[in-house]
Amino acid sequence: MSQPDQLAHSLRTRHVVMIALGGVIGAGYFIGASAALSLGGPAVLLSYALAGTLVFLVNLMMRDLALKVPGRASFLGQIQYALGNRAAFVAGWAYWLTWIIAIAVEVIAVATMLAPYIPLPYAVLEILIMAVMTGVNLMSVKGYGEFEYWFSAIKVLAIVCFIGIGVWALLSHPVPVHDNLFAHGGLLPHGWLALLAVIPTILFSMGGSEISTVAAVESDNTEQNIVRATRSIALRIGGFYIVSIALVLCLVPWSDVVPGYSPFLLVLHRLHVPFADVALAVVVMTAALSSLNSGIYVTSRILYELAESGSAPGLFLTVDASTKLPRRAILVSAFASILVAAVAVLSPTLIFGLLVSLTGGFMVFNNTMIVAGRLKLVPESPWKAYAALVLIGCTLIAMLIQPETRSQIVLGAAALLLIFLAEQFVPRRQPD
Repeated sequence: MSQPDQLAHSLRTRHVVMIALGGVIGAGYFIGASAALSLGGPAVLLSYALAGTLVFLVNLMMRDLALKVPGRASFLGQIQYALGNRAAFVAGWAYWLTWIIAIAVEVIAVATMLAPYIPLPYAVLEILIMAVMTGVNLMSVKGYGEFEYWFSAIKVLAIVCFIGIGVWALLSHPVPVHDNLFAHGGLLPHGWLALLAVIPTILFSMGGSEISTVAAVESDNTEQNIVRATRSIALRIGGFYIVSIALVLCLVPWSDVVPGYSPFLLVLHRLHVPFADVALAVVVMTAALSSLNSGIYVTSRILYELAESGSAPGLFLTVDASTKLPRRAILVSAFASILVAAVAVLSPTLIFGLLVSLTGGFMVFNNTMIVAGRLKLVPESPWKAYAALVLIGCTLIAMLIQPETRSQIVLGAAALLLIFLAEQFVPRRQPD
C-alpha cells in the first residue's frame, strides 16, 4: 500500500511542462500585477526580474535534488531524505495548508465571477464549483493532466496574443514610450524601497511551479520531466512576465494603472481592441479554474505522500484499484477547502484573513527547506543555493518592513511552531 508506484504513471511530458507553466501563471498575473506596477513604477521590471530569478533558482534546487535522489517522489520526499522526517512533516503540512487556503480563494473568485449569471445562492454556487472540479480530479490523473494542459494553453495563448498586440502597437502607432517611462516621476517614483516592497506580491503571483515535481511522480519519466519543466519555467518567466509587463509600461503611463484593475485590460482599452473585457474575463476565469484544478490535485498527492511517510493517517494511502487515484485524499482535501471557503463567508476579516496571512510565511519556509536540502545533498556549485538564500532573505526583509506583510511572517512562524509541536506530541505512525 505504501509504494509510490501505486499511483498511475499516465501523465506525459507535455502535461508536466504545461502544469509547471500553469503554476506560475495564475489569476494574480492578470489582475495582481496592477498593485506591483502602481507601487513600483517603471523600475518594477527589476523586481520582476529578481522574483523570477528566485523562482527559477528554487526550481533548479528541486531539479538537482530530483537527479541526485531519484525515486524520492516530489520535493517533499526530497526534503525528507535530505533534512529528515521532522522537517518534511512541517514542510508537508504547511504546504498542504497553503494550497487548501489557495483553493478556497479560487473558489470564492470563480463564484464571484459566475454569481451575476447563475441565479443560485452563493454558498450553493461554491459547492457546485468545487464538486465539478473535484469530479475532474476523480476521473483519472490523465483527465486532470488534459484539463490542466488546455487551461494552461489558454493562458499562454492569451499572453502571446497580448505580446503580439503590444509589439504591433509599438511598431505601428506613435506611442510616447519615453514619456510613459520617465514623465510621471521617473523610473523610481517611490524610491528603491518600493522595489523591494513589491517583491512579495510578485512572488505570490508566481507561486505554484513546484507542482511539476508532484505531477512528475505520476508521469512516464519522473526525473527527465522535472528537468524539462524547470527549463520551461525559466524561459516562460523571462518571455511572459517580463516582456508583457515591459509592454504595459511602454504603452501606458504607469500612473494610470489602478490597483485591482487589470493593467492588460487598460492597455487593450487604450488600443481600442474589441471584446477585450469578455476576452480577459474568460482568461481570468480559466486561470482561476486552473489554480483550483491544480490545488485539488496537489493537496491530495501531498496528503498521500504524508501518509506514506507516516506523517498522516494511513487511510489516505488507499488507492482506487481501477483509476489508481487516492480518492480519500482527494475528497478530504476538497472538503477542507470548502470549509475554509465557508469560513470566508462567515468571518471574512478575522478568521479567513488570519488563514490567508499564514501563506506568506509558509512560502518562505518551504523555499528555504528546498534550498537547505540542496546544499546538504548536492554541495557542488553552491553559488546557486546561496544566491537563492540571498533572495529569500531580501523577500523576508521586504515582508518585515511592511505592516501588511509583517503579520504574515509573524503568524506564519507561530503556525509553523504549532505544526512542529504537533510532530513532537502526536504519535507518529510507522510507514507501512
